[in-house]
Amino acid sequence: MTRPGIGPTLWYPSNVRDIAAMGHPLEHVIEERIREAMEKGDLSDLPNAGKPIANLAESTEDTLARVMREQGGKPAFVLLNGKLQALLTRMTETDDPLARRAIEQQIADLRTKLAIEKERGS
Repeated sequence: MTRPGIGPTLWYPSNVRDIAAMGHPLEHVIEERIREAMEKGDLSDLPNAGKPIANLAESTEDTLARVMREQGGKPAFVLLNGKLQALLTRMTETDDPLARRAIEQQIADLRTKLAIEKERGS
């Protein structure tokens, strides 16, 4: 579809039903892989198979936080802060000026990454 002087326009779904009808571009491939796995029995011995899925009503953020907690995961800013503390300790133990300069650069980089992660809210 083109409009005079503007060029081609893109089609955007007008409602949720249009989006659902579109499906995922790889849906047929995904469905085929699942079917093959089921036929081979790869999905028959999964842990918690047949049990109801808990917490279906919780938000995406709550689900992510719960899964990370259950799996021992930590948010990026926690990991970065741990690395920063280790570098600060290393710097206090280092007398070599070149090594200190390299550590200072790593600290600056980590502080930038930390600021970005805190801004993201992760």
